[in-house]
Amino acid sequence: MNKNNKAKRIGIIHPKLIEGGGSEARALYIAEALKNNYNITIITTYLTSLSSLNEYYGTSLTPKDIKIIGHPFSPFLKRIKYFNAIRGALFSRFCKNIAGSFDLLISAYNVMDFGKEGIQFIADFSFSDKLRRKFTPRKQGLKNSFYNENVLRKIYLSFGHFLSGISQEGYKKNLTIANSKWSAEVLRKKFGIESEVIYPPVVSGFPVVPWDKKKNGFIYIGRLVPEKKIDFIIEVLDKVRKCGFDIHFHIIGPLDNSTYVKYLKRIVKMKGDWIKLEGAKFKKDKQKLLAEHRYGITAHPNEAFGISIAEMVKAGCIVWVPDGGGQAEIVDSKKLTFKNNDDAIQKIAKVLKSNKLQEELKKHLKKQSLNFSAEIFKKEVKKLVKNYLENRT
Repeated sequence: MNKNNKAKRIGIIHPKLIEGGGSEARALYIAEALKNNYNITIITTYLTSLSSLNEYYGTSLTPKDIKIIGHPFSPFLKRIKYFNAIRGALFSRFCKNIAGSFDLLISAYNVMDFGKEGIQFIADFSFSDKLRRKFTPRKQGLKNSFYNENVLRKIYLSFGHFLSGISQEGYKKNLTIANSKWSAEVLRKKFGIESEVIYPPVVSGFPVVPWDKKKNGFIYIGRLVPEKKIDFIIEVLDKVRKCGFDIHFHIIGPLDNSTYVKYLKRIVKMKGDWIKLEGAKFKKDKQKLLAEHRYGITAHPNEAFGISIAEMVKAGCIVWVPDGGGQAEIVDSKKLTFKNNDDAIQKIAKVLKSNKLQEELKKHLKKQSLNFSAEIFKKEVKKLVKNYLENRT
């Protein structure tokens, strides 16, 4: 089908398209994959400029390729940073109301009841408050008390569910795409949903730097929030340094005025200049920094996938991850997964002191990296949508 004759109207849904997240990359690359063969509309509540999103994620979308529909939230809901469940509920209802305008709706971020069959990509399990508490527990304290299980939160979520107009029976009709085998298993066990697995898009094109020219440092990439446990990483690497290894640590992620970022700044100031808070890094700067360093690390347990982990692997880093979630599939090695603080320290130190082990893991991860790319993702999405539309037609 050529571009002039494309007739199928496809809506790609994502709640908020900003730089920095993994699910945003999925939405943009779905649009990138389909833009030449279908009429594409992105439906969202907020979208930064296409040029900045293209720069961050490596896409090349233009206003000629896609139409953008935004939810007409009230000024109050746009400004306030709380009540995400209410915003999400109103957005879900909005998408369901306009579903008739499209031949196919695709949720790029978790389950959604379109009022008819569609496709939904699972990014995480935040749509289930029970699983959110299990996989991403919040620290105790007055500030986080609302997010723990209590009567007030049950009322709040019930009201949000009522506003949304969605049902489990509705979203179970969709074709579900998991972002890892681990996620697929959770969907099957907890919701009775069978799913296909398509790994998220991971950008390639990292500079090639010989191992002996790489810096003896670690990289973290992602949001700077408590559940990512960056303070845990600092503690681990500090103890590795005390074992006699001259390593340093770069923390890459947007610096805001949150309590946790202020806390990290205090830790960095106390620990010394071996830790660098880099702030957000975009395509070329980020790729250069990754390619120049030997190691990567993350500490969020039960991450559904972890695009930043796959990026570090593709850049040639040896990467350590918690022993749980889809992230363990990326590295696929017991030598690179840890259960706790001491286990992480021991496994990192073992690799750092062994050139032979480093060579073995580099070869293993290079092979693993072939499973993840933006091109593979786009190819799978094209095939998925083509088959879906043909079968339902």
